[in-house]
Amino acid sequence: SGVEGSAKALKIASLAAQLKLTDPALPMKTLNLPLSGTLQANLEKETLQADLTSTFDETKLKVMLGLSKFSPPFFTFDIDADRLNLDRYLGKGGAAPAPVAPAGKAGTPAKAGGASGGGGTADSKVDLSGLKGINAKGRVHVGSLQVQNAKLSDFKAQISLANGRLEMSPHSAKLYQGTLAGALSADANGNRVALKETLSNVSVGPLLRDVAQRDALEGRGNVVLDVHSAGGTVGGMKKALAGTARVHLRDGAVKGFDLAAALRKAKAVLGTKSAQQSAEGGQKTDFSELSGSFKIASGVAHNNDLIGKAPLFRLAGAGYIDIGNSRLNYLAKPTIVATSKGQGGGELTELNGVTVPVRLVGPFDAVKYEVDYGAVATAVAKSKLTEKLLGGKAGSGSPIEAISDKLKDLFKRK
Repeated sequence: SGVEGSAKALKIASLAAQLKLTDPALPMKTLNLPLSGTLQANLEKETLQADLTSTFDETKLKVMLGLSKFSPPFFTFDIDADRLNLDRYLGKGGAAPAPVAPAGKAGTPAKAGGASGGGGTADSKVDLSGLKGINAKGRVHVGSLQVQNAKLSDFKAQISLANGRLEMSPHSAKLYQGTLAGALSADANGNRVALKETLSNVSVGPLLRDVAQRDALEGRGNVVLDVHSAGGTVGGMKKALAGTARVHLRDGAVKGFDLAAALRKAKAVLGTKSAQQSAEGGQKTDFSELSGSFKIASGVAHNNDLIGKAPLFRLAGAGYIDIGNSRLNYLAKPTIVATSKGQGGGELTELNGVTVPVRLVGPFDAVKYEVDYGAVATAVAKSKLTEKLLGGKAGSGSPIEAISDKLKDLFKRK
């Protein structure tokens, strides 16, 4: 109603319409969007502007849509939604979420042909051809957003789309007690994607449980990603993943493996050979700080600078995470701290200063660990022999200190 103007230039003061979207990929097959608002169009100048609102499911939507050229069309937009659950329309929210798999326990098995190691089909097709033929630029704001089970608030993004390439840069959001900021691109020419993301002061435990259905890690801190990939399937993209990543967490725990218990066992069985054991749910290793960087190539993330601090130990480590095949091979080297009191450290004074090699290996959902008890026994024996030969540890009144004083006297210059 309220049409003004001519066929070449018109204005509709009150527009009401039903937009019907039909797609077999939609869980509900058909999505009906009621639209209301105003519209202005000038066919001679090839311009159009519409101010629209819609209410559907749990979402209240406001859209300012512009068209500045009809052939090829170039769209401008400004979208504001109070809340939006994309999983409802991407096939993620129609069924109950997968159960959270505790670390060291098998999760939902991958379907045949998959390599995800934890649910879903790793070789699902990735098709970005829908980005071609559209030219658009605009802004999106969502007050509360859910996507891939991740829960974000105050999501903001600048979006541009041209020549089959989508740029979501910059974008930002609040999530899991922290913030996210970065840039995302997807290119239909070669099916390529790239992501630069910084998560600051984020609580990683709830994030992993929601997104990966894995209860493997706790703590708060920062994660920096700069990765890219290409491929026609999810599995292919995982195996082609490349880039860098860095993690710095504090006051948390690695779940599925109790390092304190393994060290106490090392003390009890000194002199035995290495023994492989399965990591179990319910166990955990506390840390006050944990950091490391990763270089990723062909779907494999390599790390050689792990640093960890805990009441019981100081940690170094190196190894790789095979993202493409969902496997882990990592050698952790915790060194017992002499003053440790936490997590049963008082029982381990015999291992003060000793490094206990622990190798973790296997698929993500069935990681096994192996403690090199023979290396521990050798280190303890050397420590005791050295202490006995020197008549005590370095310190006040020890032979080491006496020798040091003599050397100082010898080379002292007047």
